[in-house]
Amino acid sequence: MRHLLFSLLLLLPLVSAACNTAAPATSEAITYRYDNLPDEADTSAAVAEFRAISKWHKYDLTYSFINSTNKLAGESERELVREAFAIWAAATPLTFTEVGSGQAADIEIGWYEGDYGFIEPFDGPGNVLAHATFPNPFAPQQVYLHFDNTERWVNSLNENVDLLSVAIHEIGHVLGLGHSRDPRAIMYASYSGPNRTLSADDIAGVTELYGVNSTAEAPTTPPAGAEVPPSTNVDSDSDGLSDAEEVYITGTGPQNRDTDGDGVPDGLEVLYRMNPLDPDMDKDGVNDGDEIRASTNPFFPDQQAAVSAELVQQVSQYLSEAIRLEIRALRTGDAAVAAPVLSADVLALLEQQITLLNQQGQVQLSTFDYYNSYLADVRLISNRQIEVDSCERWSTAVFDKATGAAVRSTGTQLIPQTITLRQLDIGWRITAVEFREAPAFCR
Repeated sequence: MRHLLFSLLLLLPLVSAACNTAAPATSEAITYRYDNLPDEADTSAAVAEFRAISKWHKYDLTYSFINSTNKLAGESERELVREAFAIWAAATPLTFTEVGSGQAADIEIGWYEGDYGFIEPFDGPGNVLAHATFPNPFAPQQVYLHFDNTERWVNSLNENVDLLSVAIHEIGHVLGLGHSRDPRAIMYASYSGPNRTLSADDIAGVTELYGVNSTAEAPTTPPAGAEVPPSTNVDSDSDGLSDAEEVYITGTGPQNRDTDGDGVPDGLEVLYRMNPLDPDMDKDGVNDGDEIRASTNPFFPDQQAAVSAELVQQVSQYLSEAIRLEIRALRTGDAAVAAPVLSADVLALLEQQITLLNQQGQVQLSTFDYYNSYLADVRLISNRQIEVDSCERWSTAVFDKATGAAVRSTGTQLIPQTITLRQLDIGWRITAVEFREAPAFCR
């Protein structure tokens, strides 16, 4: 059967605890992390590639406030968040528009306490200050910016916790930025006091995502036998992603090496910009792992691997046997004869044809012209699926069983057809036959 074309790359749910912002202690010698995700230097190789494409695919973003906090007077907290958006807008071609809380916004903003149904609860005053999620690189999906309502929020360049500083950092994550190695950057992993300025490193990062030269490189297919990249942190399932990265960033299972079951470990999929939550990204009916093993492209449908002369010979022999069994089934009036080569669905169609002949007291005798029939094309879709364009020449005659009189007959006819062979649990079977208008692909 022919493949149907679908749009490339489905949704990859991105959930990140970027950021669990932490407040500084009174001692200048102590600093606290914004979150519990690894520093840039400790990030798994796979997630480093993932973050390179975590961005919005539009430039006009909307945001809405779900609620407010009573820690600041009036609407001060909203004004500070709006100012944080303006700071990022000044450095990018992005625009940020506030919409009402009842409207669907790209970014949801709110203040919460304790276990409020997010990935993890807030822990009270101190330590974790906020949560944010990364944008989905493959499909539109709302992201979140949540602040811990139990913190002592202030609007100050000298006191903690400065809401504007934290909002600027969290919006950086909402735009797709991870943590920076530069301690002067607003995106540095530690919060050590108010910082309301984008550094050169922050601007370089967001410009890479949304500036003039923001086009990402085309994804490549991992080579067969590629090794999973090592993770620098706890990796319970040894898939190349740390447990924290799986829970907070990629949405994969930290106890499941291959979350989508396509035969490719999660870390390898993320490293090569594949979707670890979708076993068939190009929706061509072929498992991504099977495509890699067959040297086809899991990003694009209708990509076939090279077919050897040996495989063509094997397919020819298989179809010759199928033709022999089909002719015998029609002659004996017993469709079960063809069961070793036909799937249940195709066998059911043959049974219907034979049942009708039996009800009419007729038998069909068919002759296949082996000399003038041939295979026009053999396509290896995966190691479990083959498609064949076959140019077959048949002649048939139907006789009355009781009298032996001829009821009808045809001369030799060209019957082009596309045959799908799949390896099922019971072995290889013909699973579909699509008849074409002659001459189609035949000479």
